[in-house]
Formats: sequence, C-alpha cells, structure tokens
Amino acid sequence: MRTLDYLRLGAAGMKAHKKRALVVVMIVGLLFGVVAAGAFFLQGLEQVALAEMLAPTEGKVLVMSSVDTRACGEDCEVAAEVGRMKEKIGEYGGEVVPVAVRQTAEGMFYVVDEGVFGEVFSGVKAEASGEDEAMTVVVPLEVAAELAGIEMPESGASVAERMVAIYKVREAALGRTVESETGARYEVAGILPGGVYATDLSLVYVGQSGNPLNMLFGQVKTGVSQGFGVGQAEDGGQAEAMGMVLAVFEDIEAAEGYYRDEVNYCAEVDRMMGRCSEEYRYQVAAAVADPLGTYDNLQQVWSVFKIAAAVLAAIAVLIALSTYVRLLGGDVKIIALYHAMGATGWQIRLVYLTYLVMLSALAVGFAVILGLGLAAGLSLVNMAALKEVFAMGFGVVMEEIWLVGWSEVIWWLVGALLVAAVLAVVLGNGNFAGKGLAKKMK
Repeated sequence: MRTLDYLRLGAAGMKAHKKRALVVVMIVGLLFGVVAAGAFFLQGLEQVALAEMLAPTEGKVLVMSSVDTRACGEDCEVAAEVGRMKEKIGEYGGEVVPVAVRQTAEGMFYVVDEGVFGEVFSGVKAEASGEDEAMTVVVPLEVAAELAGIEMPESGASVAERMVAIYKVREAALGRTVESETGARYEVAGILPGGVYATDLSLVYVGQSGNPLNMLFGQVKTGVSQGFGVGQAEDGGQAEAMGMVLAVFEDIEAAEGYYRDEVNYCAEVDRMMGRCSEEYRYQVAAAVADPLGTYDNLQQVWSVFKIAAAVLAAIAVLIALSTYVRLLGGDVKIIALYHAMGATGWQIRLVYLTYLVMLSALAVGFAVILGLGLAAGLSLVNMAALKEVFAMGFGVVMEEIWLVGWSEVIWWLVGALLVAAVLAVVLGNGNFAGKGLAKKMK
C-alpha cells in the first residue's frame, strides 16, 4: 500500500469510530489544553519580562561582580582577586567591559563604551545640546527624574498619579538634553528598566491583591539598575581598584552559569548568617534590572509546573491508551476483512498506527488551540493591570502585553501521545494475526 492509502484508511477508521474519537479528542485535549495553557503563559511571562530587562543591551546580560571583603578577609589583595574574577568570567564565555567611574553632583556614573548599549534600545537619539560639557547617560527612570528636576510622587500615591509621573519623566527626559538643579547638562540617551514603584510584577502594586496570578508575577523581580555614562572608558583602574568588574554575557544561560558558580553564589540569608561556602568570594548581580534573579525564580516555578504537568499528562495518556486498545479490540471484523483482501499483518498494523497517530494529532491540535486561547485570554483579562505594573516595575510604557510563548513542553505532549499510539498497537498485537480471528469473531 502507498502512503496515501494508509492515510485514507486511517481517516476511514476515525469516521467509523467518530464517537470514541470525539471522546479521546475532547478529554485528552482538555487535560493537555490545561497543561499547554500553563506552558504558554509561563513561557510568555519569562520571555516578555527578560526581553524587557535585556533590551538595553540587545539580549546580552550585563553583570557586575565585586570582591566581598567579608569573605576575602582583612588581608584581601583586591588586585589579585580582580584578576581571578576576570579568569572566572572568561571560563563562562563572558567578556570584561572597560568601565570608568565618574562622580558628579547628581551621583556616581559608570562610564562605558557606546557599544554596550545598542541603538535598538534607545529608539531615539538625544538632542544635540551644543554644549561640550553635556554628559550622555543611560539611567533608570528615578535618576532621569532627578536629572530633569521632576519630583516623583511617594509610593502611597494613587496608581493614576504614579502612572502620570512615569509618563511625564519619559516625555521630559528620554532622548532629550536636561539640566539638573546644579546646572549640569545631561543627554538622556536611554531609560533603563528597574524598580520604580514595584520590586516585582505582582499586581498587588496596582490594587489587585486577590489576583491568583500574583504568586507567579511576584517571581519576576524588577531589580535595581545602575546609572551609566556613555563615552570612552579605556581606563578601568578606578573600578578595579574598588574591587569591581563589569562583564557582558551573550545570553541568560551563560550569565546564570557564572552567577551560580560556587565562588559567586551565596543566598542573601546565608550571607547574613555567615553560612556561605568556603569557596565563595565575590558578589554578583545584574547591572540592569534583575534578569538573573528572575530567571532563577522562574526555573524553580518551571520545576513545580513540570511535575504537575507530568501528572495531568500521565492521566491523559492512560485515558488515550485504554481507549486505543479498546478500539483495536472491537475491530476484529474489519481486521479480518483486511486479511481477506490480502493485506499482511504489518500493513494492517500500519493502517491502525496511522489511524491512532491521526487521532493523537487531533487531540494535540485541540489542546494547542485551547491552550493558546486560555493564555491569550488571561493576558487580555489582565492587560490593563499588566501595563500598569510593567510601568511601575520597569518604568516602561507598553501598548500591549501578551504573555504567550512557545514552550518545549508542547513537544513532550506530542511525544507522549505518539508513544501511546505505538504502545496501543504493540499491546493489541494479537488482534492483527490472521490465525484465531475466526474464533474471536464468534
């Protein structure tokens, strides 16, 4: 038989058992749909949040490492420790970024080369000031407000008042030359994401303390961004003398590996209690927002989610498998007809495997559509609150926030149902033998 024949006979089998086929598609699709919705939504949250945090550096992760003098001890040789820090950065594929320190009346800025912050992030070019003394900066929103002389409302102000202030600062400072109260001029080339009024994306900050999604949104930490100057930073002696090294990693996975290295990682509670490992020497944190902490938190959420997803998937697969086996057991007459028409046992097995695979594909297709619909629905229902909390947390203005992203979990669901189809054919192997069919038909 040709491939088209197997597909045609498989479709005929689905039509002959449309009631049972519908049961499989609906029940399995519903269970898988719940899993798919969770996977799409969680992946979407991770992608959108990390994309916002890493937008200033075009997807790369800017990491600040410093010598922890408490761990290093009284006789700490900072220069030697800085050298070891650089070696460790290189082991994980990181690249040390030259940085100089510039102290102004408005605070301290880390001066880096122009290539650290890409043009894609700024979106606009700062207006020419006509003054050589104007300093080009990329700073968090609160610093931009200070440079522009705009007073931000207190955290107790209404959501509307805080939102108005965020819009006002962005309009007054982003892409413009501003003059501080001390008379210093700054070209604000970009506004970095970082905690403005919210330390995470929990909707508590916009008045939705009872939203069940807060347990998830609360895992996205907004962090604190440093203030940067943009210019020539060939002399990094000042920063290194302070025991600080700035480095950039190509992606979050590489940066996470460096962050979790035993010489760098010690939970804050353990650090306060003096329970860090003997190898621990350096404090490591993202220089822009908190992609490392957020990624770390969400990986733990993924671990819990995958366990729950595995339980639901196992139930769905058992339902599908038992239904598939019953379908094969009830088709004795049709199998006998195939034999009478000259089909071999292997050809019949392939016909039924095609049939079950098509049935599984329908179930997965229904689950994916349902999952996408649920994830999009959750995003739509919470859209207004999400836009507000993203502004509160990152100081950004976003027109739409769709927390929908493709996850590898979907491929696991596809694989599980394909295995169920193959296993059903194997378990029903006795039904395909020509011998004994007459007895079974009695």
